[in-house]
Amino acid sequence: MDMKITDILSGILMLMIHLQVFAEEKATLDCLVKPEMYIDISSPVNGILETVAVNKSDTIVKGQVLAKLVASIEQAKVEIAKQEALMDNLVYAKIVKRAYAIRKAKRIKGLFKENASSAQEQDDAATEVIIAKTDLAQAKLDRTKNTLKLALAQAELKQKTILSPIDGIVVERYLMLGESVQNQPILQIAKINPLLVEAVASAELFGKIKAGMMVEIKPDFPVNSSYKATVSTIDRIIDAASGSFTIRLELPNPDAKLVGGTKCMAIFPIKATQVKHSASDSPDDALPEDVKTLLGQ
Repeated sequence: MDMKITDILSGILMLMIHLQVFAEEKATLDCLVKPEMYIDISSPVNGILETVAVNKSDTIVKGQVLAKLVASIEQAKVEIAKQEALMDNLVYAKIVKRAYAIRKAKRIKGLFKENASSAQEQDDAATEVIIAKTDLAQAKLDRTKNTLKLALAQAELKQKTILSPIDGIVVERYLMLGESVQNQPILQIAKINPLLVEAVASAELFGKIKAGMMVEIKPDFPVNSSYKATVSTIDRIIDAASGSFTIRLELPNPDAKLVGGTKCMAIFPIKATQVKHSASDSPDDALPEDVKTLLGQ
């Protein structure tokens, strides 16, 4: 009976030793999951806030309208510029006038050869051709200038509409309708795909963790979940005071199941410690003396 108890205890201790060695095969670090970036959304021009199309915690996509400023003056400038840019009829009339002047000059030249017209008439016809060509060139130039004016007016109007530069969520709303946006952010948004994972490692792991390494991430929320992240950045300087360095990882979050601001555990595929045994060592040699006594050694 005593032999069986001894065998059982010995087996349990052997299992504990093997489990300890297995646990030390991978380095586990505390980490924090947070948005990849925060952006304070402001207006490139001053104005009064007319509408805000989103609220706190809303999901947004790149290019989505977030807010609009009062833009009645800019809208009027666009309409005026559109009318000024409608110069196709004037340009066409100048083209017709030039063609007529060229035909007239040819007739006068033919009559002059037959002594049926004077040199003054020929000179007048040639001058009319030059004037017609100049008028057409000026009309085309004016059309180009008015087209540019329209583009400028449209750009000024576009500045009154605030678009999202990224996919993400609305974190905070700073201003209400009717407030001035001068030198003030309107919203704060955050990019949550991918997420950023930050971990602090001891100096002993410096050089073992490589960029591009796949790491298992176990966040506190959702509970019992596991994800794969990629090491993106490794600090090249070790903090002398703490003897540590920072690691940043990229964590894909296409379905937005993960949330920023949650704690996590990062399991790196590297050995946390080096366990060495000599050829003559046996697992029982590492047992405490009281356990050896219990086992009858």
